[in-house]
Amino acid sequence: MKRIIPLLFGIICCVSVAKAQSVTIRAVNQPAPQVFRSIVEQTGKNFVYSSELLKDVRVTVKAKNKPLNYVLSEMFSGTSIEYKIKGNNIVLKNRKETTKPEKIKSSAISTPKTSIYEPSVKSTMLDEVVVVSRLEAPAVETSEIGAKKVSADEVRNTPVLFGEADVIKALQTQPGVTEGTEGMAGMYVHGGNADENLYMLDNVPLYQVNHFAGLFSAFNTDIIRYIDFFKSSMPAKYDGRLSSFMDVRLQNGNREGHHGSARLGLTSGTFNISGPIGKKTTYLVGLRRSWFDVLSIPFVAIANSQNEDEKLRFNYYFMDFNARVQHRFSPKATAFVSFYFGDDKLKTGTEDKGYNKPDDIGTFDDDRFDLHWGNLLAQAGLNYRFKDNLSSEFTAAYTRFFSGMKHDYKSRDKSPDRIDESHTLLNTDNNINDWIFRGDFDWRPNDDNRVRFGAGYTRHSFLPARTTREYKSGNTHTLSRDSTWAYGANEVNAYIEDDWKINDKFRMNAGFHGSLFNISGKTKYGWSPRLSFSYRPAQNWAVKFAYARTTQYVHQLNQSYLALPTDQWIPISGKFKPETADKISLGGYWQSSDKTYAISVEGYYKWMDNLVEYKDEYYLRPPLDLWNAQLCSGKGTAKGIDFKIEKVFGKVTGHVSYSLAWADRTFADKNGGRTFPAKFDNRHTINVMLNWKINDKVQLNASWVGHSGNRFTLLNQVWDAPDFDTADWSGGGESPLQTGINSYQLPFYHRLDLSCTVKNKRGYWTFGLYNAYCHMNTVAVKRGTRDITVSKPGEHYITSEPVFKRVKLLPVIPSISYTWLF
Repeated sequence: MKRIIPLLFGIICCVSVAKAQSVTIRAVNQPAPQVFRSIVEQTGKNFVYSSELLKDVRVTVKAKNKPLNYVLSEMFSGTSIEYKIKGNNIVLKNRKETTKPEKIKSSAISTPKTSIYEPSVKSTMLDEVVVVSRLEAPAVETSEIGAKKVSADEVRNTPVLFGEADVIKALQTQPGVTEGTEGMAGMYVHGGNADENLYMLDNVPLYQVNHFAGLFSAFNTDIIRYIDFFKSSMPAKYDGRLSSFMDVRLQNGNREGHHGSARLGLTSGTFNISGPIGKKTTYLVGLRRSWFDVLSIPFVAIANSQNEDEKLRFNYYFMDFNARVQHRFSPKATAFVSFYFGDDKLKTGTEDKGYNKPDDIGTFDDDRFDLHWGNLLAQAGLNYRFKDNLSSEFTAAYTRFFSGMKHDYKSRDKSPDRIDESHTLLNTDNNINDWIFRGDFDWRPNDDNRVRFGAGYTRHSFLPARTTREYKSGNTHTLSRDSTWAYGANEVNAYIEDDWKINDKFRMNAGFHGSLFNISGKTKYGWSPRLSFSYRPAQNWAVKFAYARTTQYVHQLNQSYLALPTDQWIPISGKFKPETADKISLGGYWQSSDKTYAISVEGYYKWMDNLVEYKDEYYLRPPLDLWNAQLCSGKGTAKGIDFKIEKVFGKVTGHVSYSLAWADRTFADKNGGRTFPAKFDNRHTINVMLNWKINDKVQLNASWVGHSGNRFTLLNQVWDAPDFDTADWSGGGESPLQTGINSYQLPFYHRLDLSCTVKNKRGYWTFGLYNAYCHMNTVAVKRGTRDITVSKPGEHYITSEPVFKRVKLLPVIPSISYTWLF
C-alpha cells in the first residue's frame, strides 16, 4: 500500500500536467496520424491505438494555445473514438469497446522513450504507437533500402562482452555489417573501412567513438532514445562518408518528475538522472566510468611481487559525460543545449628494480608510455515551427577529437665510481576541431509529399600529427620537431529531397547533396545525387531500387586492425581528390498481414574511387618528410546480397540474417599494383538473434555469429640483415618480406553469446556469458619457432625451425551487473 499511494499520486500529477499543456494546431481534412505527429512534437506525449481504429479517418481541427484536452475533444467529436490520457500516453479506443483495459506484456508495445523513466500503459487492443520518425513505418511502406531504426531496448537486449550494452555492437548483428576484430566495437559496412562510417550524436559528428582500442563504444546506452542507421539509400541530408550514417538520439528530460538509473557492472558504472526545472525546462545528465584502474591494482601487485628484476606499471580508465537542457518557449519554439565529453587515459611501462637503488651495479631502464585521447562536443539548437506544415532546426556546435602519446625512456649505467644517464622523450599530438553551423527544414506541402532541405557550414582545423623528439645524455642535448603543421579548411554544403507518395503502389525519394571543400587555397567539390523508388504490387509486398553517391573529404589512416587513438584524421589535400562511392541497390520485402513476420532481400554493388592509404614500406621514408608523401590513392569495389527474416511481436522475437559479400582494393603503389582483398572481406556472414520474454520479470537473449575469417598479411619470407659491428660477418637480425597484401584468410569464426535479465521491484539484474561454448577463435597469425630434437648416431642436439602460430584471445567470459531505477 505504501508504494501504491505514491504511484497513484504520480499518475494524478502526470494527468494534471498533461491537461494543462497547450497546443496550437491547424488541420483541414488531414489523416489522423499526421495530425498526431504535431501534437507529439508539442507535448511529448505518445499516441497508442489499434491500427484498424483510425483506418481512413481524417481530422479537421483549429486551435491556438488551447489545452490538450480541448484539442483532443475537438478532433474526435462526432466520432466513435474516445481518448484517455495516462501518464505520457494518449490511449485511443472505440467507445463501443466495453472490455476493461488490462495490463499486458511490455513486448506488445515498443516506444522510443522520451525520458529515463515513463509509465507504460498497456491494453489488450493496442498494437501500434505513432511517433515522429522516418523509419518507424515497416519496410514495405517506405522507400529506403538498408535503413534501420534501433531502439534502446534492442541495444540492451544484445548480449556483448563484459555485459556492456553497446550501440555499435548491436548494429554488428545487422546483415552487411561486420565487427572486424573479435570483441571490438568496430563497424565495417558493405566492404568499407572503419573511417567510412559517420557517427553522430544528436546530428553532430564524433570522430572517435571507441574506448580501450575499440573494446567499448563511446555512447551511454542508458540515456539513448533510438538510433537511425543508413547503409544503402542515404537521405540527402547526410554526406561526408562512403559507407554508412548513424545518428544516436538522446532522451529528452522527463517532464513529470526526477527519475533516473544507476548501474554497477564488472567493468564500469553509470549514473543517469533527468527531470523538470520549472514548468518549461527539463534536464538530462548521464555519467559513465570504468573500473579498470581499480581492478588492475591487485593484478599488477601480484605480477610485481613475483618478478624480482622488473616492476610493471599499468593504469587505464575511461569515462564519458552527457548533459542536455531543453526549454520550451512556446508551442512553436523549443531550444536546447547539450554537452558530451569522453576521456581515455592509459599509462603503462616497466622499470628495472635496480634503477633507483644506489647499491645496484649495472644498466637499468625506466620505460614509460602514456596515452590520452577523447572527444568534446558542445551544441546549442532551436526547433521552430513556422506553420503546421513547416518546421525547422537551427544548430551551432563545436566538436573536437584529440589524442596525445608520450614515450619517456631513461637509462642508467651504474658502476662503483660513476653513473651515466640518458633520457629520451617522444611526444606526439593529433587532433581535429570543427565549428558547425546548420539549418534543417521539414516541409509538408500536402499529404503525399514531404520535403526536407537545409544548408550548413563547417570550419575544420586539422593537426594530423606533431612529433617532438628530445634526447639528453651528459652534455649532449638535442631537440627536433617534424615538419607537420596544422591545416584549416572550410566546408559548405546544401541538400534537398522530396519523399513523394505517388499513389498506393508507387513511392519515390529523390534528393541531392552538394558540397565545397576549400583547403590550402584550393577548392574541391562533391555532387551527391540520391534516388530510391518503391513499388508495392500487393499490400504486404514491396520492391525497391536505389542509387546513392557519397563524398568524403577527411579520412583516417590505420596502422593495425584495432581502432587506435594514434590513427590520424587528415584532410584531402594536395594532389589527392575527394573519396567517392557510387552504390546501386535492389531489394525485395514481405510482411505478414498481422505485421508479426518480415522478410527482406537486398543486393548491392558499390564502386569507390580516390581511396587513400599508406604506401608499401611507408615507414622507411625519412621521419621529417611530409605526411602526405607516405600516402597513395586507389580504388575499390564491393558487392553482395543481404538476406534477413525477423519476428517482431510475441514472446519470442528476433531475426536470422545471412550475407554473401566480396570486397577488394587496387592501388598502383601497393601490392605491386595487383588487386587484393580488403581486410574484412568476409565472404559468408550469419547472424542469429533471439529474445525470449518468459514473463514480466525474466527475459533470455541469445546471439550467434559466424563468418568467414578476416584477411591477413603473412610475412612468409625473411632475410638476415648483416651486423657490421663485428670483425666476422654475422646475422644482425631478421627483416620480414611480405609477398601479398591480405593473402591469407583466417579460419571460420563463430561465437555464441547469452544474457538474462531479471527484474525486481527496484531495478533489474543482467547476467551475461560471452563466447558461451568457449570456442577460441583465431584473430591473427604470427611468426615463431618450434624446437626439433635431432638424434643421430654419435650426436644428439636440439634445433629449431620457423613456423606460423595462431593468436587466440578471448575464452568464455561471464558478466553481471545491476541497474537500480528510481
